[in-house]
Amino acid sequence: ENRKFLEYQTDFAVGNIMLADYELQGGDQLNAIAHYVRGLKKDSLMNYARLNLAAAYNTVGKNPEALKALLDASAIDPQNERIFYNLGLLYYEMNNIQGATDSFQKSIRLGSTNTSVYYNYGLLLQQHGKLKEAEQILRKGFAIDPQAININYALTFFYVNQHQPEKARVHAEVLKRVDPNNPDYQGLFKSLE
Repeated sequence: ENRKFLEYQTDFAVGNIMLADYELQGGDQLNAIAHYVRGLKKDSLMNYARLNLAAAYNTVGKNPEALKALLDASAIDPQNERIFYNLGLLYYEMNNIQGATDSFQKSIRLGSTNTSVYYNYGLLLQQHGKLKEAEQILRKGFAIDPQAININYALTFFYVNQHQPEKARVHAEVLKRVDPNNPDYQGLFKSLE
């Protein structure tokens, strides 16, 4: 019944996008892609649709198409930090480290308050041996939200690896308070006993 209602709306751009969202939620990426593309042909400025289109393309392994969708979105809305965060994730997945770095940096420069940007960028820097920069980025994420699980996990792991147990314990305490039985944290907790 809901699908039929949405199908009646596909004469309009927003109707195609709504149907595409419905298809995407149902796991039908190929139909979602078709409806996003159709909706964008009717209204080329609907960047929300481009973000979801990129996610659908990525899910079916069409990363060049996902990249084009995000680059088109960034050209239309160059001040949208979320687009650059998504670009950073996609570039990283495509093993384009410079593209990922530039995109994460742009998202941060645009004022992102999404701790996942800082988490992913911090991990990328850490993986490439830029430890001082990684710590600075993770600390910026912590300043945004001191209770963010992803940031506290990353900082605990970072400080354990840097043999700074006192600093690691501060962040491990947040993990213990919020999710003490998480199996992913047990090794870190043991290393700090």
